[in-house]
Amino acid sequence: MPFSGSSSFTSPTRVARTTVRPAGRWRAALLVSLVSVVSIISLGLATPADFRTRALLGLVPIAVGVLTSVMTTAVVTGAMLSLYIALQLIDPTPSGGWAVVGPLLIGTGGLLGVLIARRREEQHARIQAVVDIAEATQRAVMRALPDHVGDLHIADFYQPAARAARVGGDWYDFQPSPHGVRAVLGDVSGKGLPAVSASASLLGAFREAGYHEADVREVARRLEIAMQRYSAWARVMGEEELPDAFSTALLLHFPPGVDAVDIVNFGHEPPLVVGADGSVHTPDVPSGVPLGMGALGTELPEPVRLPFRPGDTLVLFTDGVTECRDDDGVFYPVRDRMPGLAERLPEDAPPAELLRRIVFDLHGHRHGTPSDDTAITVIRRTEGRVKPYATPSDAVLYEPAGPSGDASQYATDMRERACPSRSTSSTKAIA
Repeated sequence: MPFSGSSSFTSPTRVARTTVRPAGRWRAALLVSLVSVVSIISLGLATPADFRTRALLGLVPIAVGVLTSVMTTAVVTGAMLSLYIALQLIDPTPSGGWAVVGPLLIGTGGLLGVLIARRREEQHARIQAVVDIAEATQRAVMRALPDHVGDLHIADFYQPAARAARVGGDWYDFQPSPHGVRAVLGDVSGKGLPAVSASASLLGAFREAGYHEADVREVARRLEIAMQRYSAWARVMGEEELPDAFSTALLLHFPPGVDAVDIVNFGHEPPLVVGADGSVHTPDVPSGVPLGMGALGTELPEPVRLPFRPGDTLVLFTDGVTECRDDDGVFYPVRDRMPGLAERLPEDAPPAELLRRIVFDLHGHRHGTPSDDTAITVIRRTEGRVKPYATPSDAVLYEPAGPSGDASQYATDMRERACPSRSTSSTKAIA
């Protein structure tokens, strides 16, 4: 069974890409033209005969050009010229040489309207190209997630702090493997393009190590190395924004055939567990140092195994949730609100329903625009299992590891290195 997307829920503040359809353009042009023509004719009837209001019809194409396309503006210009001529035949005011002024003004207004419409369409095309590039970047860095990975049902939400951005410093992903399903959610220090670049480096390392490495500790070590390598590269390139980047993160391992989850906490907010009976608690997951700080001489945090049975739900989130403030400056109390949000949740409700409640409650609490990137991932264990491949031939990639599964499936030149060493972020580690 192929994957299907998990990101089915969107923020109430999220604006989807929209395009103005031709029918909408014509309706807008018709409404503006009718209102303007009625106003101009009414003004002409209410003013003396020597007050030549018909020439004001030249303003209609300009107003239409601001709202609609070049073609629509040209058509409206022709209509205004025809209307002016018809009015002159009915009541030739003004007469003589002054009668030519009206068509000249309408033609000039039509030319200006066409130029305005063309300029607007060019700007829209440039903006659309930037949006397309941003969306391509988002797909490359933050790929879409399936709604099922094995016996895990997933729902995710992501909202960058930058209003026009598609990606930021928060990062998360799932990686099926022969050793079980791995998941990660993290938050890189800093903002902007450097944070996006660091997130991309960490996600690339997770996708490779999460698939190949049998031991989740090795996956954790490779994430630490990837963070150090990024900082080393930033120093080589003279990038001052993130010379010593770090990232908090939660690394999860769902071993096959075991109703449990192993969690490695790199200085991140611990998850919330919603039991099958609706109870909510915060598990005891000791926090280690964030990724990128292994060079300080500290050891990597050890994985903690927690029971995770069918019907149980994990809620992971970044500090964009916990640091969301209301108009009084009070932080969003996600751990206090979760029992109420999970209350009366149907047993067969998908994780997207709980996610929807969380996001709408968060949105109602927030005052103003988001001050930080927000990422939320909801994971529920189910009875059924969806195979993480689309065709039978792909199944070979995810077959359970055999007797030799404790060893890495590919050679590494960094396995013997001590992770806290600064040398992991230089020379061969950069290569």
